[in-house]
Amino acid sequence: MKKVLRGIVIVALVLVTLFSLTACNKYKWGPVGGTEDVDKDVVNNGSLAVQQGNYLYFVNNVADDSSLTKADNEFGANGVNGAIMKSKINADGTLECLGVVVPKMFVSDYANAGIYVYGEWIYYVARSQQTDNKGNLLSSLEFMRTTVDGTKTQSIAVVEDLGTNYIFTKTGLLYTLSSAIHYVDCTAKKFPDTTVVSDYTDIQVSKEDLCMFYTKASDNEYVSANNLGVVLSDGSNKVIISESAYAPENVDYKTNMSYQYALDIIGYNAADNSIYYTKTCKDTDAAVSTVGYVIPEDYSFNKVEIKYANSALSSVYSLGANAGIVDVSGTTLVAYAPMGDSIIENKSDELTVSSAITILYQDGDYTYYLMSSLLYRADLFANGTINKNAYEEKISEVKISVKYQSPTKLGDYLYYESSDDATYLYRLNISSYTSETQDYIKGYIVSGYKDYTYPEDADYTINKDDETIKDKVPAYMTDTDLETYISNHKTTNE
Repeated sequence: MKKVLRGIVIVALVLVTLFSLTACNKYKWGPVGGTEDVDKDVVNNGSLAVQQGNYLYFVNNVADDSSLTKADNEFGANGVNGAIMKSKINADGTLECLGVVVPKMFVSDYANAGIYVYGEWIYYVARSQQTDNKGNLLSSLEFMRTTVDGTKTQSIAVVEDLGTNYIFTKTGLLYTLSSAIHYVDCTAKKFPDTTVVSDYTDIQVSKEDLCMFYTKASDNEYVSANNLGVVLSDGSNKVIISESAYAPENVDYKTNMSYQYALDIIGYNAADNSIYYTKTCKDTDAAVSTVGYVIPEDYSFNKVEIKYANSALSSVYSLGANAGIVDVSGTTLVAYAPMGDSIIENKSDELTVSSAITILYQDGDYTYYLMSSLLYRADLFANGTINKNAYEEKISEVKISVKYQSPTKLGDYLYYESSDDATYLYRLNISSYTSETQDYIKGYIVSGYKDYTYPEDADYTINKDDETIKDKVPAYMTDTDLETYISNHKTTNE
């Protein structure tokens, strides 16, 4: 590959200066300009691509930590691999890359991992530097924050769980550890950590409302009912449905199994603040149902549940509590409208798809979803029911991964992890697809490209049929990655 590298002008890979580590896990580098929008609205918190004003902050891929060493895990050790980067968003949607804000690998085994931006701070998670007595990295994560210009970094907490659920709120950090929900106050100097709920049995995280719903068994070992509650963004805890909630007044639920229910959370819709759960009576009949509940602002329980099915559904997509839910657990989609009768289910016509789908979002008449890692859209739903005549359109041939995070829609663009090349974050321009042309839209690297100069004796081109990257390579390509990239993408002229 020596010939490949000849004649290539390598752009500086890390556009920041690294300084020595200071005491108390505080690190400094930068600056990387662009602080004028710190008071602007933030869109898509909790994803891999977050917008604040006219700036985009994104994770340049979620790093694979399976063989990570202590040296690999140092700040700046991996250039831009897994780094948090920053771009200016131009009026036409193009990105003007400013550089690296956090030159450290973003790492998490949590399937909904992402960064959060509040004011001047970017909040994120990385593998900690803690090691065992042999110098091997422990399975622990470090929650951190860095100013948007990269000039100040602070360690918030270290958690011995690579797959912990977490949310950063405006005031603190919510995370799970050993069946407990913790809250760390990020407004205080030393980041005090408080256990809010212990021994929960089920968890449902809402990044939209910045809260964690949970179920918890009764403290009374002779009671089979459980409690459903929520830990809010400020760390406060509210029990929504208590273990005694279904018993009539003056009836002792502890001695009457007919009023004891086990609740299991299966979904939440932030649009109308509705939560969905299976409900199993603990009497001898053990009747099971799938219901929804629109939570009042005070998080009380008014007993006005919406019943959808006389069975326990495991994976649902909400069309709105009063419209219905869709069972998406298999290849046959079934919509359940609210039951007007306590016995007869109100199912719509079923729709069978060729493979299981992952619904991403709805936009107008279309539902956008992944099937076999490819992006599709179809008019799946209408008025709370399945459209059995839905017309399916494949939008793109790019392979989209959901290993660490579902694709994120920002304006006209869908940001995603590539199943083929996990080195960078990619995006698709959704607005460029039309039913008339049906041309597949192509993905391209978010961090942009730099000019690539072919050696005079080169016998290859790079993706000669793809105009979006013809004669260009990713702007933040390392020397080693450049060799790999060319090896994977070159096409001979023969």
